[in-house]
Amino acid sequence: MKKIGFLVLLLPQANITYADNYTTAPSGFMNGTKLYVGGSVGVSQQGDTCNDPFFEGSCDNKDTAVKVFGGARFDPMWGAEVAYNKLGKTSKNGTIGSTPASINNTLSGISASGVGYLPVAPQIEAFGKAGAMFWNRETSQTAGGTSTSSKADGTSPLLGAGAQYQLNDNLHLRGEWEHMFNVGSDSAYETDADQYSVGLLYSTL
Repeated sequence: MKKIGFLVLLLPQANITYADNYTTAPSGFMNGTKLYVGGSVGVSQQGDTCNDPFFEGSCDNKDTAVKVFGGARFDPMWGAEVAYNKLGKTSKNGTIGSTPASINNTLSGISASGVGYLPVAPQIEAFGKAGAMFWNRETSQTAGGTSTSSKADGTSPLLGAGAQYQLNDNLHLRGEWEHMFNVGSDSAYETDADQYSVGLLYSTL
């Protein structure tokens, strides 16, 4: 969180540096807004899933995460991005009290963020983002031979940071971390979620 805040504070000063030393920026940005699309894969973790004082047994709060995204760069420093995030499933198997139980949660959602970019070397940029995650959670639970299912949705704040490397005029390699706060809020399955991913994006740059 502190690192992201520090990055945001640096962005106005970096804008001056970008203009004065344009060789560190990806080529072609002065020709107007640039659009991009991409996809990434990684791992997600729903940190509080296993912190249930009434549950005893095994718990897996990590899964494969997949994301597709698109966005616009309005200038070298600022842009906006939307994405579909599939954060996978968490599972618990054990007992609640003395009753055998299993619980599975599947999480996905659409995110919208503003993005700020900071050049760090030729062809390499760091970036930070802030926005919201419009999430959907599906839960299935079996306890004492009875199975139930439920769905919940809501909106949670999102922060993220990462870096990308320009492979050629249009293709970029990206690595990033995103944190979603209180996903599943106002339910028994509220948790923060983290997504770590690596992917490629194609830009009109």
